[in-house]
Amino acid sequence: MPPDLTEIKLADLSPLLKSVVTLFLVMIGLAYLVSMFNLYLTYHLVDGRPGLTAEDLRRSFYGQRNETLLAAKIDGGSMEQFLPVPGHKEAILSWLQDGSQEEAFQEIQPIIQENCLTCHAPGGLMGRRRPLDTYERVTAVTVVDRGEPIALWARVAHTHLMSLALVFLSLGVIFSFCGVGQSMKLWFMPMPFVALLLDFGARALIKYFPSFVYVMMFAGALMALSMLVLTLGPLYDMWIRGSRGTSVA
Repeated sequence: MPPDLTEIKLADLSPLLKSVVTLFLVMIGLAYLVSMFNLYLTYHLVDGRPGLTAEDLRRSFYGQRNETLLAAKIDGGSMEQFLPVPGHKEAILSWLQDGSQEEAFQEIQPIIQENCLTCHAPGGLMGRRRPLDTYERVTAVTVVDRGEPIALWARVAHTHLMSLALVFLSLGVIFSFCGVGQSMKLWFMPMPFVALLLDFGARALIKYFPSFVYVMMFAGALMALSMLVLTLGPLYDMWIRGSRGTSVA
């Protein structure tokens, strides 16, 4: 007769197994915190102001469709801070408004070389993704800002959906051995899967309906709640509730 896995409780595991499960949960928790920090660093200055807001996310995924990519970045966006000299930003905006002509590019090229090529040269931090060292490459950012392209969404979504599904499966299995009620398990074990689908679904739809940015933010909050419960719950069950039960016995 096969063993009944429902009888397994985290509090009853050996110290070695508890240590291994604990290390896994701690690593997953740290990885999640680092991913949130990376998300903050990536998007918090998109609107030119500190702090991650709905406007940052809307500009990132929907874009500023009344402006070009370059104008959206330097006029109230994250790159405005790198044009501190009065008149430099205005010169680039004027060039954009006049049709981004190659003949007039030589007038703004020294501004770009001085302020932008530290990162946007071919060997710079952003040189691989967005080089700005030639007229042809600069004109690539003079198109209408429509946010992140759908190809980037697909590249990010397919890796995250597959990898995070395995992480959530592992967390769900571990949480299923906690000594909490069945109703709590029914709520929190599926929750990160639902949040993940909402998140990437909303990201795709934001390009067409910018109000879906609030659905994405709700999905992020749901994800955070589920990660909190699925990591701290088993730790509490193994080391606090379990030790209390042992001491009472």
